[in-house]
Amino acid sequence: MIEFDIKRILSSPLAVLIYLSLLKLLFPLLTSADFEFHRDEFLYMAMGDHPALGYLEVPPFIAMVAKLTKILLGESLYAMRFFPSLAGAITLLLTGLIAKEFGGGSFAQIFSAVAYLLALVYLRMNLFLMPVSFDLFFFVLAVFLLIRIFRNNRPRLWILLGIVTGVGLLNKYTMLLFGFGAFISILFTSHRNLLKDNWPYISAGIALLIWSPNLLWQIQNDLPFFDHMRILAERQLSNVNPVNFLLTQVLMNLYAAPVWIAGLFYLLFGKQLRTYRGLGWMYLSLLGLMLLLGGKVYYLAPAYPMLIAAGAVACEYFVWRINWHWLKPVFFTILIVGNISLIPIGIPLLSVDQMIKYFDFGSKYMGIGEALRWETGQMHELPQDYADMLGWEQMVSTVAKTYHSLPDSVQEKCAIYASNYGEAGALDYYGKYYNLPKCISKGGSFWSWGYRDYLGDWLITVGTGKSFVLQHYGAVDEGTPFYYPHARESGILILIAYQQNRSLYKIWQLLKEYRW
Repeated sequence: MIEFDIKRILSSPLAVLIYLSLLKLLFPLLTSADFEFHRDEFLYMAMGDHPALGYLEVPPFIAMVAKLTKILLGESLYAMRFFPSLAGAITLLLTGLIAKEFGGGSFAQIFSAVAYLLALVYLRMNLFLMPVSFDLFFFVLAVFLLIRIFRNNRPRLWILLGIVTGVGLLNKYTMLLFGFGAFISILFTSHRNLLKDNWPYISAGIALLIWSPNLLWQIQNDLPFFDHMRILAERQLSNVNPVNFLLTQVLMNLYAAPVWIAGLFYLLFGKQLRTYRGLGWMYLSLLGLMLLLGGKVYYLAPAYPMLIAAGAVACEYFVWRINWHWLKPVFFTILIVGNISLIPIGIPLLSVDQMIKYFDFGSKYMGIGEALRWETGQMHELPQDYADMLGWEQMVSTVAKTYHSLPDSVQEKCAIYASNYGEAGALDYYGKYYNLPKCISKGGSFWSWGYRDYLGDWLITVGTGKSFVLQHYGAVDEGTPFYYPHARESGILILIAYQQNRSLYKIWQLLKEYRW
């Protein structure tokens, strides 16, 4: 009898969800050795070395994750990607559990988890050490708690929801989207009676209290969030139009798109899920907000797991109603086979040359050309994220050749200045292996950390134009040139500047305008 129970437990839907979560945890290991850290990961690792209550780009959570990872696991590529992958694994588990909350059986729970496992957007979001992976986790966890509240309004759940939302705000300000969507989901449904109780406001107060240290940091530092969003809108969001935004919402979950669309319809009109109808209104309100105000195409990604779970329940109910159970393996086959062919879009598991060939073929015959559009709106041979993972150590090695070509007496006082946080972060990460001093930069939070103790009479600049450097130095020599095929940084200048005509303090104040 005990043996039978163990077998039943190991083959239960929850067990299968755990197996799939463990598989998700291994996905970063698929990354080809051709690809290094993403430029943003270098920034977040550098933040981990500068503990603070906030940063120009993001709240402090990601810096704490980077610091904790370095202490517990080291700072290798796979170590730094463990916690984002773990967040993805738990989010997969939550997706299956949401399907269960919706009344889904074994098929719905496992089908929704597989859809999450293989969806393009979640392959990419759970790969990197970035806030988006944890934003996804906190949003889905908050949705799970809200579902439990809709079913069984308990104070304990409101307290947990406040804690999750507050910590989520310490990770990424887009967690405010959940707060807005949750309010809409309550206000425009029969759950509006919940607003007559004190617990929603206590929950919001808990979230605000947890977020308050970072909020106070924002106020004390002249609200850099708004400057960041303004620059983001000018340089990136201006290239996102409503048609492309809507199209990408389908493409980033391509083979799961019919599932989440069915889920949205089922939430809005299905009798079985009428208790959770507010989640449909949550999605529509967030979609409308993004179309109205503009936003990156992945800002809505955290909302799709709940729709996928609802769609899986809808598929299960459809199969049961018409008694065509042979459709279940058909649904799984379409989802798995279709998505497997697209995995290289989400994870760079091939070499650079093979990836270029894959995207060339895919653009012609698979309709994946939009994945090659960069934030500038221009098309390239590789997705921008992949180009941002190339050439960093080679760049640092090239800078090191220039630095070590200088006399020892000059090296002792020579600063290395990078034009953006990717270059600066890579120089800090790899620099210790090439005996380089810590880098300074105008790039985002690097500007906030200042120019250390350098006087600036000798300066090696990385990625800065010669004419700009000559505004501050009387003499500029060119160092070893840097080239690396398909890397975004390929072709940048490495310069040696001396005969300083303006103090580094004054230069730093001038650079404040260009820190974004």
